[in-house]
Amino acid sequence: MSAIDPKQAEQEELVAEWLRATPGFFERNANLLNEIRLKHPHEDRAISLQERQMTMLRSQNQELNRRLSEMLHFGSRNDKTQQSLVAWLLRLMQANNKADVEAAVTQGLAEVFEVEFAQLLSPSPAFGPWVDTPLCGSAKELASASVDLLATQVAINPDWQSMVAIGIPLGKSTGVPQSPAVLLLASKDETRFTADMGAFYLRQIAELTAAALDRIQAYEPNAS
Repeated sequence: MSAIDPKQAEQEELVAEWLRATPGFFERNANLLNEIRLKHPHEDRAISLQERQMTMLRSQNQELNRRLSEMLHFGSRNDKTQQSLVAWLLRLMQANNKADVEAAVTQGLAEVFEVEFAQLLSPSPAFGPWVDTPLCGSAKELASASVDLLATQVAINPDWQSMVAIGIPLGKSTGVPQSPAVLLLASKDETRFTADMGAFYLRQIAELTAAALDRIQAYEPNAS
């Protein structure tokens, strides 16, 4: 929009105020709706006021349709994920040794989230911040220091386009806190894990995983 001088701006504001205060003006001068010409929002041509309104309505409808499609898509995905999580939880409860628990966690969650990679990383005090705030996002969004920390235990595949590293609060359920482990999930889909993914949801998974590992450690002292 080109700049206008203060005097013209004042005159235009007076015209706008008058039109707002005189709603019957265009009813009495309906022909002006076709005669008034406005710049097309996307093309280098002039259109009528009515055409401009229709263009705006079409744009708004397209945006609403896009949002509705996204809601339906994610709603369907979330329903499927919820069902898969129930099956995963049952599998986790049935695991009776450390190997079975770890397999239930990694293989089960890889199936739940439909990702190519899942692994439990060894406990480290450096993983502490990811217990309350899991690391989550596309590979290009993640801080290099965080990726470097993960790389101390696992080879970072360049094909991974998004990742989530969930801090596992080991010992929390037994009242004897330990250094947290990390559950790492990685996907070739850049949109699979996003920075705005619900942390509460991920923390619930982490606490269930920690409780299962704590249970096994309580019965198998050498399982840690």
